[in-house]
Amino acid sequence: MERRLITAMLRRVLIVLVVTAYPRPAHGQEGDSALLARFRNDCRLAEQILRTGHPDPHREWALAYISRCESAGPVTLAALWRDISAPDEIEPLVNSSLQIRDARLYQQLRRTAEDRARPADVRVAALLVLARNTDPRNAIWLSDLIPPDTIDWIPLKLGWGTGPRQLMGDAPLTEPIAASVLDLFEGIAANRDTEPTAVWYAAAVLAERLRRDIRRGFAH
Repeated sequence: MERRLITAMLRRVLIVLVVTAYPRPAHGQEGDSALLARFRNDCRLAEQILRTGHPDPHREWALAYISRCESAGPVTLAALWRDISAPDEIEPLVNSSLQIRDARLYQQLRRTAEDRARPADVRVAALLVLARNTDPRNAIWLSDLIPPDTIDWIPLKLGWGTGPRQLMGDAPLTEPIAASVLDLFEGIAANRDTEPTAVWYAAAVLAERLRRDIRRGFAH
């Protein structure tokens, strides 16, 4: 009697273990798959809107959303930095670019910052994003880079913030960039006779801050 009871109990335990361990689609897993599919579709839509301009009413949404997309985001943002000229698009592009860290976007930002054929305000914006990529807690903003009427000295801007939680793109920056970015800033700042005042002043202010952050181990 005891042996039959023990055998029956063991059989029930084994059945419970098998049922528990057997892989079956859970409701949560199905929900995650649906969310992932929607996310991919939204990334494709955001990329399409920013690339083609259609549908136009959703451009603001697309520019904010594309920074969530590790594949399409960096490529799309880099393309916008190549072409942007409208002043009212600069701040939204800066905000979106600060959310993602990727080698392709970084290289385009450098090219934009160095290109003397580009508008000065676009170059200044690219310099700002480069500076804040060395330390996302750096809270310097475009308004901090406007030169005064008379430039007697270069101020040290010490704005700090919590910084965005940057998404790593498909082509991550694997090496520190602070020293290279500082070289870029110093090179532009040194050319006061040939660079627009807005550009060399912004580069000088950002270089002043970046030198300090490198010494203190904040920038990488």
